Amino acid sequence: MDAMLACGECAMTPSNRRVRVVVADDSPTALASICQYLEFEGIFEIIGTARDGEQLLAETQRLVPDLVLSDLSMPRMSGLEAATELRRILPELRILIITQLSGLSLKDECLRCGADGLVEKGQMPEKLIEEVSRLFPNS
Repeated sequence: MDAMLACGECAMTPSNRRVRVVVADDSPTALASICQYLEFEGIFEIIGTARDGEQLLAETQRLVPDLVLSDLSMPRMSGLEAATELRRILPELRILIITQLSGLSLKDECLRCGADGLVEKGQMPEKLIEEVSRLFPNS
């Protein structure tokens, strides 16, 4: 097990290690709020942030987190475009899209693009914790 962790493999989070997260949102206020909430929960370690989709790709490839939380709508590359590319590059990575929008068809589109789920900002923090618990049952 330790050999797998030493390789930096995504989504292999033992119960004694916090979930390593990269958060992306083009709104400085939203980005700060999400990071503060995640840090408060105690099961997350924020290892990077991004303000647009291209920066998200670069940071995620450099840091290899367990989880990416990405806003749907960002400059230079949307969260869905980034999710598609990240899924291709890091297939074990867990990806949640966060947005102010809602709808079943939007969730379906996120899943088609490689995301593991969708969390509406209006349903945070409860829905975020529910989704993370689903993706990381041992955390």
